[in-house]
Amino acid sequence: MTEFTARATMRGWARRPSAGRRIAGVVLIAVLLVEIVLAAPYFGGAMSDLYRSNLRWLALAVVAQLLSISAFARGQNRLLSAGGAHVPTRRMVAMTYIANALSVSLPGGVAWSNGYVFRRLRSWGATVPAAGFTILASAVLSTLSFALLALVCAVLAGSGGLSSLAVIGGAAIVAIAALIIRRHHKPDLLIRLASRALTRANRALRRAPDAGLAGLRTAIGELSAIEPRNRDWLAAFSFAELNWIADLACLVACFHAVGGSGSSLILATAAYIAGKAASSLSLLPGGLGVVDAAMIFALTQGGVSTLSAAAIVLLYRLISLALVVALGWLILAITWTGDRRRAARAGS
Repeated sequence: MTEFTARATMRGWARRPSAGRRIAGVVLIAVLLVEIVLAAPYFGGAMSDLYRSNLRWLALAVVAQLLSISAFARGQNRLLSAGGAHVPTRRMVAMTYIANALSVSLPGGVAWSNGYVFRRLRSWGATVPAAGFTILASAVLSTLSFALLALVCAVLAGSGGLSSLAVIGGAAIVAIAALIIRRHHKPDLLIRLASRALTRANRALRRAPDAGLAGLRTAIGELSAIEPRNRDWLAAFSFAELNWIADLACLVACFHAVGGSGSSLILATAAYIAGKAASSLSLLPGGLGVVDAAMIFALTQGGVSTLSAAAIVLLYRLISLALVVALGWLILAITWTGDRRRAARAGS
């Protein structure tokens, strides 16, 4: 049975200070109520547009989102294979849905998600270095592929102050991520950089300067021993890019499903990038409110009516957030039940 289950998740969260949970809950409810009051007129009108959605475009939006999740899972699976572990694709896809649900639904979701992925990969036979490399490398490639998408969008959007800034920022992220990928097997460089960071952290925490240094060197050495081939990197990067492109395609399909006027790929991409960038600024699950507002603002600035923009974003979020999270928790429940049954049969 896997070490990380729904019950373990709730036990871990239950151990946190109850006062902090209550305060966080009150703040979350207050913010959501304010957002509901402010957005009610727009989303009320948007719901009428959703009822008239084109079913073909709606189905295409759902398929695109499922393809996006599958692409991310396949990219991680290629990186895991480069580390010497082999896991069926269906297992990786199921794990991706669960990890996404944990990341979006729980406080500190990224930690829960990465912890779940690490333990699952270990339970499937991956070594500690292989599991760690898969998580780290997939995160770097995801950032790199998103930066490339933003860079292309900025170039196609034309010359302007904001576009130029996006080009510079995107190029910088691409260069840094590419350097990390190319240098990950250079342990001496990585150890020097990581040691400096660890020394400063130890100083700030008033610990011995070399505390944890031996373990750090061992971990970096093990990670550096994993050397994917160029075609492994290319395949994993292609899947990472497909993850973003398919997600964007879901938004474009939602645009057509509600009959949004003024549709253009550049506008949809700009709204998409605005929403993803805003998600890092929100403390609410799934970037609720902040992401939606950023996307609606970008669409209206491009000439889309407010009601149409609200309907487009609402439909996109129902598919890319609500549907995907619901599938993740459903798969987790099925997985947890199956693990318990297997453990019971093994113990009998």
